[in-house]
Amino acid sequence: MVPLNRLARRKLAPALNLLALGALALAGHAGWQAWCAHDANRQMRDGVADTGAPPMVHFARGTMLDRQNDHDAALAAYSDAETRGDDALGHAARLNASNLYLRRAIAVATREGSAARAITLIELAKTGYRRVLRDQPDEWGARYNLELAQVLVPDYEVRNWRREGKETRVDDDALPDKSAWTEMVGAPRGMH
Repeated sequence: MVPLNRLARRKLAPALNLLALGALALAGHAGWQAWCAHDANRQMRDGVADTGAPPMVHFARGTMLDRQNDHDAALAAYSDAETRGDDALGHAARLNASNLYLRRAIAVATREGSAARAITLIELAKTGYRRVLRDQPDEWGARYNLELAQVLVPDYEVRNWRREGKETRVDDDALPDKSAWTEMVGAPRGMH
């Protein structure tokens, strides 16, 4: 081993100190990320979402509240997850919220006998499913549940009829956009 002279040691010492500081900063950052992940897991386990919690914590809280039949709080948690999360988490939150609306509508119609409220909830579910299908047309669960909602409360087309001579004709500009409508063959058998 060749001994370093005094000048080389003086030039090497600051570089080694800088390298040690960089390693310490990386270790501190990794420790912070581990603590944040641990805190997020704790929040998900306890069913809470602290201020500034990651979007996945809000999504998990919404799922837990949905299972506990706290529907309004679940919808608020799904909304938080949708607005704060990435596209995939937002998509899942919209789908879960739509499923919650549809399940709630069926429960309201069968248990409470409130047809008007059930129809409103089904319309909210259909709107959510259409948004999901607009983003991901190959989402078969949303397509299937939209078909179920369509069977329960069909969409009726608004037509503006005009007389031209002895014939009647449909004004195509008044028809709604069908880009998110499904084309499933057969009768739906239920939600998944």
